[in-house]
Amino acid sequence: MFDLLLLNALHRGRRVDVAVEGSRFAAVEPAGALAQAEARERLDATRFLLRPPFYNTHTHQAMTLLRGIGDDCALMDWLTREIWPREARLTPEAIYAGTRLAILEGLRSGCVAFNDMYFHQPAAIRAAAEMGVRARIGLTVMDQVSDHVENDATLALRETLPPTINLALAPHALYTTTPETLRRVAREAETLGLPLHTHAAETAAEAAVAKERFGFESPIAYLDACGILRPGTILAHCCHVTEADLGLIAERDCVVAHCPQSNQKLASGVFPWVKAAKAGVRVTVGTDGAASNNGLSMLAEAKAAALSAKLGAGAPEAFRLADLDRAVTEEAAAALGFPEAGRIARGAEADLILVDLETPFFAGGGDPDANFLYAADASCVDTVLCAGRVLMRGRAIPHEAEILADARAAAETLRG
Repeated sequence: MFDLLLLNALHRGRRVDVAVEGSRFAAVEPAGALAQAEARERLDATRFLLRPPFYNTHTHQAMTLLRGIGDDCALMDWLTREIWPREARLTPEAIYAGTRLAILEGLRSGCVAFNDMYFHQPAAIRAAAEMGVRARIGLTVMDQVSDHVENDATLALRETLPPTINLALAPHALYTTTPETLRRVAREAETLGLPLHTHAAETAAEAAVAKERFGFESPIAYLDACGILRPGTILAHCCHVTEADLGLIAERDCVVAHCPQSNQKLASGVFPWVKAAKAGVRVTVGTDGAASNNGLSMLAEAKAAALSAKLGAGAPEAFRLADLDRAVTEEAAAALGFPEAGRIARGAEADLILVDLETPFFAGGGDPDANFLYAADASCVDTVLCAGRVLMRGRAIPHEAEILADARAAAETLRG
């Protein structure tokens, strides 16, 4: 007996029946093939588009509590004047509340995973585990000493984490670390068998630091010299990269987390996706934090990424929808350490979203997947599953009122 049967859903242009058993897809068959199968729960999915969910490859989840603070500032002014002083007041309780709020917002746009670089990480782990999403939690490294960074406590949890949560070493950026620190982190990554996650080549000012302070032609070259460019390293932003940088990123088998809306809002620059793809770079998409985006909708981010890529290439045909689709689903899932998620297939991890086709975005016809990525907003995402667990149904998420109330209270402690 299956745990869940979805009957007659529209997937990739055809109608299918899908069975979920435990945390995996037990069957994906042509519509009608599973009509007589036994299941604990059955759903007529005729009105729904069935898709893999989104996987957010770069964010600072609990910055939901700082949304709207210091808008219209350049990055370094924004950090030093508005953000870092408030982050000094963060508590584990605030991180827990802010992370739950971010997960709630992500689920509404069909996102089931996030790659976090922030503080009081056990609290973020608790939020992700309770709400049932996937997460990669960073052991944040900055040269400024901070008791908000709970790396030892987080690492101690490694053997007890559920299969939906893993860890990474996360040196913040070249301007908040020394070469010695980065080299030490690279050695620790090798010893611990952990991937790396860092900001890279986000702004012109960062590129200047690489050249003037460290003597390298680019942030990418500097990070590589420090041992940070390793297979699977996630490099966030990469707005200021040369063709040589892109070749190096590809050669080292790193992954770029493209954050177009944050880059645009902070006027940081434009990541050259089409050039990167031609160089063989693996590209995914992240929202960045809610204080610099200011939203966490991966659906909105996906569209922004596509438009940014087309504009950057100067040719709309240079970037294909299929490439975007893979980048925000199966490629992103693999980048976060979940290679069996991100696709609707027998044996794959049962992550999915159901998109309501009876909404204005789909009434005019056309390719439903294209309409979803190019036209829709989060209001059409009806149901979300992660590892076989229903996290949102009929747009209802358990404990939503409590999550909102706790986040409001936590945000009050950081403002002013």
